[in-house]
Amino acid sequence: MAGIKIKYTKTEQARQKKILKVSLRMLPLFEAMEKSLMATINTIAEKILHIRENIEQNQKQAESWIAVLNDSWINVDNFISVNEIITKQVDVAGVRVRQFERVDFNINPIHDDAPLWLDNAIDLMKEQLQLLAEIDCLQKQIEILEEELMEVRARVKLFENRRIPNAKMAIRKIGQKLQDDERLTIATAKVVKTKKLEEAVS
Repeated sequence: MAGIKIKYTKTEQARQKKILKVSLRMLPLFEAMEKSLMATINTIAEKILHIRENIEQNQKQAESWIAVLNDSWINVDNFISVNEIITKQVDVAGVRVRQFERVDFNINPIHDDAPLWLDNAIDLMKEQLQLLAEIDCLQKQIEILEEELMEVRARVKLFENRRIPNAKMAIRKIGQKLQDDERLTIATAKVVKTKKLEEAVS
């Protein structure tokens, strides 16, 4: 409340009580939102780790023939390219984000003289590219959710450290001032009454 001027009136007291009531009602909502965002971010982070494990597993399974790719005159990149990454907008923990759907690939025709392993190489690359695209989409979700989390935490701190304590202090100070004014008014009225009685007697 330092530096804030308080109007010591019943109207201001009622206004501060309303601020306090709203703040006490809103704080649990923002706290719940904060927990929900944190849990969602952790879930997405775990999903990214799981996808990375799948990528590594795919690479290990392909180790037996992947060396052939390096020695071959055929470049698999010439047969496959990403046309578009398909996503859709969804609501995650109350925040609008893009959710990964699939990757739309351009696959060039394979000639009859191509080695037999080329089909497997293309399938592996498609799967790996899809997994990498999904990771990228999930990381963007985390970025958006973390921004929202920062805003929610700022609101929680605002209610906890400023609005609620300030309103409580204002209500207390205004209440004390109004009581003091009332006592002073009563005491003044008694003095005036006593003086009038004394004047009447004399």
